[in-house]
Amino acid sequence: MSGDIASMAAEIETLSKEQASLIKSMGEATEVRSKEKAANEEAIADSKAGAEAVKQALVILQEFYSSQGSSLLQDQKQVPEMAAYTGMQSAKGGVIGMLEVIETDFMRVVADTSAAEAQASKDCTTPS
Repeated sequence: MSGDIASMAAEIETLSKEQASLIKSMGEATEVRSKEKAANEEAIADSKAGAEAVKQALVILQEFYSSQGSSLLQDQKQVPEMAAYTGMQSAKGGVIGMLEVIETDFMRVVADTSAAEAQASKDCTTPS
């Protein structure tokens, strides 16, 4: 009987140590997850702000270019040495096209980060 008591006391001590270790690990994991969540929220907010800024720039540029009509086109007679230059024909859209790609990239970051955050949040709340 005293052997059983000693064995159970040792088991209780071991379980108490394991419980303390688990509590410590959970606290550390919670802290890491909180930092990760804050970083994800910041990335999402920054990307949304960036996308909105690019969208506003696109509106301004499109209004500007549409109001200028053909007055922005160079007259090749004025600059004969530029006549041979054909520009970057493979890069369609110029500045506006580039800004549209940037806007799409911002929105992709928002979507990817939001999905990763949702999955991480789900993983943290789902018991194993």
